[in-house]
Amino acid sequence: MITRTCQHCGREYQTFPSIKPLYCSMACSSAAKVKGEWVPCDVCGTPFWRFASRPDARYCSKSCAITARNLTDANPAYRRDISGDKNPMYGRGRSGSDNPMYGQRKDLAPRWTGGHRTRPDGYVFVIVPDNHPHPSYTKPSGTKYLLAHRYVMEQHLGRYLDPVEVVHHIDGDPTNNAIDNLQLFASQSDHISIGHAGKT
Repeated sequence: MITRTCQHCGREYQTFPSIKPLYCSMACSSAAKVKGEWVPCDVCGTPFWRFASRPDARYCSKSCAITARNLTDANPAYRRDISGDKNPMYGRGRSGSDNPMYGQRKDLAPRWTGGHRTRPDGYVFVIVPDNHPHPSYTKPSGTKYLLAHRYVMEQHLGRYLDPVEVVHHIDGDPTNNAIDNLQLFASQSDHISIGHAGKT
């Protein structure tokens, strides 16, 4: 056995005289085939591997490349000082009650659509008063929505529906919320056994 030196990592290793490998392992053999070098990024300084096939690579990522592209005279804001009170938006924060749209909900909001929302399956939601005890869901802003057919039944009966009560569309059309097309059941089991009797 003779001692040789790996041409990639420099480690000494033992081998037979008749065998003349250049590397101490398959890992070093594979690594030696990858040509390139570690160089610092021109923007952030982070070392990155620059392949021999890309000798002009100067940045470690697309983000740094974009930053470098913006840090030129081609960018109008590159040499403009907008720090502190030189920033046109300095001192014009509009958070909380300073925002003119603060607390503007429902019909006071600029994107108000009338208080109706329709699910992909055709069921319609309407906005109900904030004191409604059983809304279908409540948005983070506090706005409460109720399924339109339940709201129509509540207005007809003059009371809130209990959560276990079910309102059935007689013609099967969830968009037809006319009171004569709605039927009230005391529970889901009654709704299935009576409202959907004979259906498969």
